[in-house]
Amino acid sequence: MTNPTPYARVHRTALHELSLIPRASLAHLEVVLGLFSEVIPRESPIYSEFAYLTQVSPAVDAYEILLRGQRLYLVGTTPRGVLQAVYLLREQVAAGTALTEGFHLKASFQFGQRIFHPRFKPWPASRSDVRHSSHLGASHCLVCHDWDNSRRSLQGYVTSPIFPAAVDKAEVAANHAGLRRLLGDCADYGLGTMLWLTELPCQGGPWVPAADREAFFNRYPREVLSDSGTYEGMVLCFSHPRVQEYYRDLLQRFFTDFPEVETIFLFGSDSSGEFCDPEKCPRCRGLSRIAQRDRLVCFLVEEGQRHRPGLRVLTTGWGWEGEPDFLKRQAALPSSSGLYLAAEKDGWQCERQAHDFLRAARKTCRTRGQTFIGYDNFHWGDDTVHGLGDIQDFPLGIAAKLRRWHSLGADGVFDHWGHSPEDIWCNSVALREFFLNPLAEPEPICRTIAHRQFGARAGELAFRAWVALEGAHQHLSPACTWAPSQWPGWYPSRQTPPLPGHFPTETLREHQLPPHREGNQFYNPPDLASSLQCVADAWHRAYPRYEEAARLLIEAQAAVGDDATPLFYHFWWDGAQPTPTRREHLRRQQLYVESMALAGYEIGLQFGLHALWETSGHDEKVFRTRALGLLRADATACRAAARYFRTVGQPSKWPAQYETKADLIEAYLNAHP
Repeated sequence: MTNPTPYARVHRTALHELSLIPRASLAHLEVVLGLFSEVIPRESPIYSEFAYLTQVSPAVDAYEILLRGQRLYLVGTTPRGVLQAVYLLREQVAAGTALTEGFHLKASFQFGQRIFHPRFKPWPASRSDVRHSSHLGASHCLVCHDWDNSRRSLQGYVTSPIFPAAVDKAEVAANHAGLRRLLGDCADYGLGTMLWLTELPCQGGPWVPAADREAFFNRYPREVLSDSGTYEGMVLCFSHPRVQEYYRDLLQRFFTDFPEVETIFLFGSDSSGEFCDPEKCPRCRGLSRIAQRDRLVCFLVEEGQRHRPGLRVLTTGWGWEGEPDFLKRQAALPSSSGLYLAAEKDGWQCERQAHDFLRAARKTCRTRGQTFIGYDNFHWGDDTVHGLGDIQDFPLGIAAKLRRWHSLGADGVFDHWGHSPEDIWCNSVALREFFLNPLAEPEPICRTIAHRQFGARAGELAFRAWVALEGAHQHLSPACTWAPSQWPGWYPSRQTPPLPGHFPTETLREHQLPPHREGNQFYNPPDLASSLQCVADAWHRAYPRYEEAARLLIEAQAAVGDDATPLFYHFWWDGAQPTPTRREHLRRQQLYVESMALAGYEIGLQFGLHALWETSGHDEKVFRTRALGLLRADATACRAAARYFRTVGQPSKWPAQYETKADLIEAYLNAHP
């Protein structure tokens, strides 16, 4: 094997990955591995055969694999490109592809920034987690999450003498060591790194124990705190000179220790991160929260770039929905700012929208030279049932989502939630395929993934289940209006009946997302009843497709039988946790579609009854006459969901909640025959 000029850590990783390919497959070949610019000089006779890479920008992750005589070339424009060539070669060998004269593969990644969490718990992610992210085509690792305790703040990694008690020293030391190790693993796989911050620290919401909320006052002097005006409590006031001095010191210390971090994600007002109440804070009086946010962005850019040249600071739409001057304010931010933006407040698995506001936001960022990142769910979703241990594969949806972001000209995409890499989700494989070609016809690619992953017969059934599921998601996509009230895990009306006096009308009015338009499609109509009915209609249409997907996944398990053959893509994972069998993987996909079908169907009935209440003019007699059939259906749906989730065992409180709701509906029906 030739040994080209080394390109540091990633080259060693590529050599290791190459050594994992069965030796017999390459025994007769000399392998040339490395950066195209280093191993194929222009004067080389074979240079002209790499016409593809000669036309690709050196900044784009691209590769070519070429067999000439006894020499196999694995070359890339970037270190990540070289790794991808090795990964693809291993896949081709595993699939039984013959390495014969003329064997030639080439491709390039079409999104410059492909951002993933390698894993949340335990933190930091393992080297195997980082390796899996590399396999699916990641370019960057987001090293923490917005619910990740002290790790979502600069003071979680470094301590400043200005407020030395901000985070316990032992916790800072553990975070510091964990981040250093994680950054090292990312460097070995050529991944850039980014950090998620949640505004300014505050006492935290009701999920924070009372003792911890009180201890907040020992971490920061009261003189630098102000009232947030929300349930979050007291917040560090950025108008106080000592707080600004503190953040200057933190930025210097953080980037001195962790210069690899390229970008800061600044989240919306949520999860123990807040701004001051403009009416209560004596220093920020009259300064709106979004103006405070803009001030913080500008500060982080200016001061951060003193210590980390090229630093970018991205913000999002969460917490700022409906701000009339959102894009005008974005245009006023520095070019080193930008957006990571979801179509409808947060990432949704089923959402595929590319509406007018997204296009306007993209245009604003492009005009200002700012980064625009598509914020989405490509694996686990906050809009699903939680805690089931299911596998939430929807690879045709991955194709639709990436086509959407490609059509918008996004600079990259961000997967909001992580997953369990050892499960080898088919979504991960689909991401790699559609990163390489977002405009590829999705069905042949997804069919190939299914057949490889599960075998021909079971794979065809799994593929047909994915087609049915994508039909359900397409029905649901136009009706993504209420996050999180519309999501199974956060749905409050599981505990209240759809009856007069119980509808959460004002709450839904307050949190209804603003209207958007995509061609002739209108999302989130301002009329409450119309938006409620959209949700109801979407679930009515989607439910049969979920049922079809579940039926096909049951058939796929039967087709697998007791076959213990591992998942085809099992070699993407080298960690301690076992990968599921084909049958187990399919069973857990079935759990996903069944749980969503039952929970979602009942949500649709609830929203349909609420729409009836609104269109009945809040007249109980009119409502009762029109709602009898839907009420009976909702009670039946609650009973079915209770039986299912009791059998599954999770979420443990749901069966009783569904049964209580059914009891209340039936009592109402019996009282009004």
